[in-house]
Amino acid sequence: MANSGDAERGRNVVTRWRMLAERRLNHLVELYETGRWKVYYKEPEFLKIIQEARLALKAWEQLAPPDSVQDKPVEVAIAQAANAAIPASPFADLSSAHGVQAKDDLREA
Repeated sequence: MANSGDAERGRNVVTRWRMLAERRLNHLVELYETGRWKVYYKEPEFLKIIQEARLALKAWEQLAPPDSVQDKPVEVAIAQAANAAIPASPFADLSSAHGVQAKDDLREA
């Protein structure tokens, strides 16, 4: 029997794949809007790639519909986790380093 942790991890994986499909389609749209697609592709090939990207996104959206509460980029999730528990700096107590005294803590500036 699968527990809720496994289900949540599975949703996270599927969500990340959906977000990757969104990023891919957005990149292809940007290529189209700027005209750079002409450097890399011929028109029929590019249209086929766009169609495949749309179909892939539709498939991932069926598996994991967009949810503004649970969906957040990995970078945001990592930053939120890092801000939740900031460990004490190992440099907080530098009373002397080879006889040199620290007068100001420049990290707080």
